[in-house]
Amino acid sequence: MKMKLGLSFASIGVLFGIHRTTASRIFYFILSNLLRAMERWIPEPPTAVVQVAMPPCFRVHYPECRFIIDCTELRTEEPPTIEQQRALFSHYKGNYTLKFLVAILPNGTVTFVSKAYGGRASDTYITVDSGFLDRVEPGDVVLADKGFPGIRAPLQGQKAVLVLPPFSKGNAQFTHEEMLQTYHVAQVRIHVERVIQRIKLFNILNVRVPIDLVPYMSDIMRMCCILTNLQAPVIKEGSE
Repeated sequence: MKMKLGLSFASIGVLFGIHRTTASRIFYFILSNLLRAMERWIPEPPTAVVQVAMPPCFRVHYPECRFIIDCTELRTEEPPTIEQQRALFSHYKGNYTLKFLVAILPNGTVTFVSKAYGGRASDTYITVDSGFLDRVEPGDVVLADKGFPGIRAPLQGQKAVLVLPPFSKGNAQFTHEEMLQTYHVAQVRIHVERVIQRIKLFNILNVRVPIDLVPYMSDIMRMCCILTNLQAPVIKEGSE
């Protein structure tokens, strides 16, 4: 109920006739135990297994793709200290946020989710600091949006390839080849956005995160990803 509806502990306490601190204690206890029991539901399959499960929509232009990555942000209440405010303030959102890196496999399965970072952290910093790059193997192709150009060099050092949409050069129009590349990247990269939308069907991620819940949001986000992986695939079998 807490995960799906995003109710406050005070509201849950009223519904079940218990104090809000009892409701929170029960929730955190169940959350920690479920995470330990269900950790394998965020799988880390080898490249060969990813290739076998590759949907047709990836095989045409990105047959070597292993990861599609994106960052997502959750709004929080205003932190009480200046230091926390600086760490959590997102200039992109114009608000206080927590930020997560999510990586999916081409078949739509969440294979990596970072811990919570303050909204001030850049996409590149989170990708490097979270340990995601340790998962990348030589020959892998990683699809991302325009917020990740800073990881190109470390990926090249690992003999992996980063695929981004083309960047516009001033007022110059895209060439025909660049327009095609933009289309092809968007056609497959949209799946990580669809997965993140599904993760956020758990309303605990949509309400403004209370400050006292912030230390637990890494576990909560991970649990939401696990529960998303247990649902029907985002990418239908045989989809083009």
